[in-house]
Amino acid sequence: MKTKKDKTTKIITTKLPGETEQQYLAWLLYCEAGSIRRLLHVWTGLRQGVGEMSADFVEKLGKPPVVRTLDRWSKNFQWVKRTELKLEEDLLALRNETKRIATSRTHKIAEAFKRSIELKLKQLKKGEGVSASDVKAMWEMFRTELGLSTGKTEVAHTINEEDQKPPTPEEQALGKEIDQAVKNFYDRQRNTTKK
Repeated sequence: MKTKKDKTTKIITTKLPGETEQQYLAWLLYCEAGSIRRLLHVWTGLRQGVGEMSADFVEKLGKPPVVRTLDRWSKNFQWVKRTELKLEEDLLALRNETKRIATSRTHKIAEAFKRSIELKLKQLKKGEGVSASDVKAMWEMFRTELGLSTGKTEVAHTINEEDQKPPTPEEQALGKEIDQAVKNFYDRQRNTTKK
């Protein structure tokens, strides 16, 4: 008696057991195309020399099969789930690379600031004049490059909802008086400019 294949294969983005190189490359192309119909269209275009894929890749990919075969491959090798996993992996790799670049940039900025300060210290030891404004300008450039504040105070762009209370009747009356005083002032300004 034949038993069904175990369909609990772990989803991975590398070549699966039993998956041919052509099937794996077809899945990679599917990841870029987004659907089986577009995959078939792109695959056919590659065979006709349209696109930027290497000749080696196109040769390994071979001749495109029929849609029914692609549907079977997609089902057997879980193309949709693997594509989602590949997108997650690519996004994580992109985030890690972005963090690495930011860390490297921050390090370079800090090194440049350190060299500038050391240069100013050497100038001081030689008896050359170093102004506070030069050092302050370097410090501000350093802070700006790091995306930090250069002032003593920092502006918060949030509103504390707990501090928001409706005005009391007394505050409302005072607000109306202020509004009326402002209106009267501008009315007088308009009247004096007309004369």
